[in-house]
Amino acid sequence: MLQWSTQFETGHTLIDSQHQMLISYFNRLESMAANPSPSRQEAEFLLNLINFVETYSVVHFKHEEGCMIRHRCPACAENKEAHGQFLDFFRQFKLRFETEGCRPELVQELQEACATWIQNHILKVDLQLKSCLPPVPAPDALPQP
Repeated sequence: MLQWSTQFETGHTLIDSQHQMLISYFNRLESMAANPSPSRQEAEFLLNLINFVETYSVVHFKHEEGCMIRHRCPACAENKEAHGQFLDFFRQFKLRFETEGCRPELVQELQEACATWIQNHILKVDLQLKSCLPPVPAPDALPQP
């Protein structure tokens, strides 16, 4: 299970919050994979979760790519390409899920791939945004009302 830590912080509050949510959803997949014989309801929930993760990823990627463009982050093109590759992988997995069914090994494979991908992606690509963001003023530097 992947745990959020400060090493993943990009310095952009919304992006960091979205990363935390994605990690949480990926970890939820791990708990679903622990069930060797899911009921029909659990399998349907898993499919809904997978669909939601895909949609949430698309929304997050669009926001993050826009942020990198606005702040002229040098990792912008690399980021966009990595996002496309992840979505291709994720969609291929969904096809496997539809043909092979709700097998715990398949769900575990997805969870491990997603957790590894997001950890590597944040640490190698997304953190490059940190140096492009304007500095946050210290609390004592904020104007007084």
